[in-house]
Amino acid sequence: MKLKEITYKDRSEFLRGFATIIKKNNCGHKDEKIMFLSIGKYFGFEKEFCENAVEHLMINKYIPEHPAVFSTKPLAEFFVSDVAKIMLHTNSMTDASKEWLLKTAEANNVGFSLSEFD
Repeated sequence: MKLKEITYKDRSEFLRGFATIIKKNNCGHKDEKIMFLSIGKYFGFEKEFCENAVEHLMINKYIPEHPAVFSTKPLAEFFVSDVAKIMLHTNSMTDASKEWLLKTAEANNVGFSLSEFD
């Protein structure tokens, strides 16, 4: 999937979704924060905005925690798969973030199992 094919709304939803996962993991892993900044940069968000967002993540009441919903199934599959890989790599997936990721997969009609995290 090419960046120019991803709408701004989907880019925002991807970043918000990743922020929600980090928040559900209690913002405890440095690699998650680094990935958040990398995702923000890749999607064209201002560095200062991303740094401020990740710094104040736990107290930011404006990040809705409803499941991320994307405009296309391939993008939703990419999101769910990538987030799961990142969490597996950082070994930081909490029960709350597992549940949220499963709800996101369900909201986007994406088949997904978290058996590899058990």
